[in-house]
Amino acid sequence: MSSQSRWLDQVFILRFWREDAGVGEQGHWRVLVRNINSQRGEVVDDVQRAFAVVASSLNAAVAGETPTDPLTDEQPK
Repeated sequence: MSSQSRWLDQVFILRFWREDAGVGEQGHWRVLVRNINSQRGEVVDDVQRAFAVVASSLNAAVAGETPTDPLTDEQPK
């Protein structure tokens, strides 16, 4: 592995759990997305959003930018 590509490697931990809903409602998946490189983590409400966060972070790493929220294009707080 070259020294340049080592810095582009991104490591994520995705933790999935199912949240119960009230009576008569269906539960939903919650996901903790943790980027090891930036030590940033966030909890999202569905699997698609989790992968959107990962994709946004990967694209930002390649471009050398700070990742934005993939749904709102806002910088993380």
